[in-house]
Amino acid sequence: MNKNQFEIRMLRAIEHPIAAAQFAREQQEVLRLFGVKGVTSAQQAWQSDPNTYMFVAFDAETKEMVAGMRLDRETDQKHIPMAQALTEISSEFCDLVDTLKPLGLAEGCGWWVKEGYAGKGLPGILLRAGVSISTQLGINYIFGFPHQHTKPIMSKYGFIAVDVIGENGSFFYPDERYRSTVVELNTQTLHTTPKAERERIISLRQNPVQQLQEGELNLQYFLN
Repeated sequence: MNKNQFEIRMLRAIEHPIAAAQFAREQQEVLRLFGVKGVTSAQQAWQSDPNTYMFVAFDAETKEMVAGMRLDRETDQKHIPMAQALTEISSEFCDLVDTLKPLGLAEGCGWWVKEGYAGKGLPGILLRAGVSISTQLGINYIFGFPHQHTKPIMSKYGFIAVDVIGENGSFFYPDERYRSTVVELNTQTLHTTPKAERERIISLRQNPVQQLQEGELNLQYFLN
């Protein structure tokens, strides 16, 4: 079996309820494997939210869903997931969200990779897909709240710390073991994104259905 060929797809959660339910189950299983407590099997609010977009990697041979991430958009009816945590520790974050919301603001969240598929760079590949198609979804800013182990994934694509809040954008969250940082990306200008990665993103933005070879990985994108 070749575990290096993947289909990368964008799916609107409300239009693909079966895939959304599977996404949620797979993420919950990964969280359990990492010992995260309080994982529930109940349907999550994002599954019926018209402003949630899933970016999913499928094994091209088996068609198995093997990795995922979401873009959850801020609306008048719903805050981005990280807002609940941050409003309790930083009032400045609320002001920042209120400023950027009219311009189209979302959070990159809900990352998971199925056991046996780690180490292939799929989280970053899915983030690239989300950034590339975001402007077509009316999303011109993406926030993230990665901890120190996952921050380099977002930094690779141009996400920078929001240093006007916290300690250069960082907080101890969810506990003292983790230093998590609020990061942002202007998806229109991509002015903080390294040139090589910016060119890949722009290529996908112009041609959302294409096949790319990246190292040992064969990637077929379907972002339309």
